[in-house]
Amino acid sequence: MELKITRSSDEAGRDALVLVGSIDLVTRQSLIDEGREVLEQGGPLTLDMGDVDFIDSTGIGALVELARAAEARGTGVLVSRSSARVTRVLEFSGLDQALGALAPTPDPGAEGR
Repeated sequence: MELKITRSSDEAGRDALVLVGSIDLVTRQSLIDEGREVLEQGGPLTLDMGDVDFIDSTGIGALVELARAAEARGTGVLVSRSSARVTRVLEFSGLDQALGALAPTPDPGAEGR
């Protein structure tokens, strides 16, 4: 599976990673590496997951790892947008609360994804 990661800025001007594809064993390290780079710049990490079509337990682990890295730096991980599938996984796993910032906002057009 593949994950495309693009750096951007969110509406508040924070560094954001726009994720497209799948977060799994093959792609998790790329997400962690990119996320840590953003966190090392001192701000929160915003993730746009509106076009993530799959996330497995290793992907969940990557999000937990990034949340811990952010917490150690006194900041957080924000989910600005998530697909319906990702929203369900985050809610089921409790990560929607554990990320501790913005609750995932489902993309209205993502229901069929």
